[in-house]
This record gives sequence, structure tokens and C-alpha cells, in this order.
Amino acid sequence: MFKKFTIIIVFALFVNSLSAQKKVIPNNSNYQYQSGNETTTQTIAKQYTKPSFQPRWSYGGNIGMSFWNGGTDILIAPKAYYHISPKFLTGIGVTYIYSDGDYLTNGIGGIKYHNYHSNSFGGGISALYRPIPFLQLSAEYEGLQTEWRGVVDDSYWNNAIYLGASFVTGHFSFGFRYDVLYDSNKSVYGDAWQPFIGFYF
Repeated sequence: MFKKFTIIIVFALFVNSLSAQKKVIPNNSNYQYQSGNETTTQTIAKQYTKPSFQPRWSYGGNIGMSFWNGGTDILIAPKAYYHISPKFLTGIGVTYIYSDGDYLTNGIGGIKYHNYHSNSFGGGISALYRPIPFLQLSAEYEGLQTEWRGVVDDSYWNNAIYLGASFVTGHFSFGFRYDVLYDSNKSVYGDAWQPFIGFYF
């Protein structure tokens, strides 16, 4: 019995010594023997940098409605914008404006009210600058051909240069613009100052 017990103890010590030789602590050069089943795992840390700005196109434009002295103006102006940088955009677009209202004439019969309506169509180019994310400054040229129908029918071309500022949030902007070439006899607008709403997507 004692002999069997001694053999078991010797066998256990022998197996333990073999396993001690094959035990590996990864990346420790003090250990000469390594088991093929144990591998060293290395973690590779990748540094992510903010992607550089890529010029791109976006689409949108302006829509507007105004009511004045019984008159109505409706503006539809789709545009395409090219983002040159995060702060600077250029745009090109077309414009359609419908206008309807009353105007006064002073003739032989005295002062009279006359109804008119007009259709204006054309296009323009614009430059937009955003010094801070929510503020947009703009300069825009627009040329419109107007067909006027009233007491006297007329057809004419009108040039406008708008300087404006707007508040930008998400895909929308709201602001005011001023026509530095405003001509009350030709402009389809009743005033050089105009509110506008823009959208982008």
C-alpha cells in the first residue's frame, strides 16, 4: 500500500514539473519553453482623425408669400448650392413670381383703382458666407422678365442685387434682404426690403 502511494506521489510530481516547464507568461523573455497552444495577443490602437471637408452639392431654394394693400406675391425659387468650404457656398437657380393686386391711376376721371397681375421668371447666382454656424450672409444677382397685365400691358426686364442676412437652423434659414438696385416702377416687390425663407437638403 505504501509503495503504491509513493508511486502515485512521484508520478504526480513528475507531471507537475512537466506542466510547469510549458507554462507561459506572454511577452516574458525569462521563459524558454512555450506551448504552441498559447499565443500572445497584441492590441493595435488606431487613431481616428476628423475627416477633411469634401466639396459637395446640396439643393433647396426660397419660397415666399406676401400680402399688401389687397395684393399678393408668391415666390418659388429652387436652387442648387455648391459647398466650397464649410463656411462658403455658391448657388445658381431659377425664379418664378406671381403677383396680383390693385394700383392707382390719376387721370381725367380722377383717381381710379385698377387690378393687375404679372408673371415674372428668370434666374440668378448667389454667394453665401457663414462666419458662425447659425448666421448666413448673402449676396445675390437676379434678373427677371416680367409680363404685366393691367390697364396697359407691358413686358420688361429688371435687374436686382440683394444683400441679406439670415438665421440658419438645421435645413432652414429665415432672414431679410435688401435690393440695392430697387426700382419701384419695375420691381415686382412693393419695397426694397424683403423677408425670405430658405431651405437646404
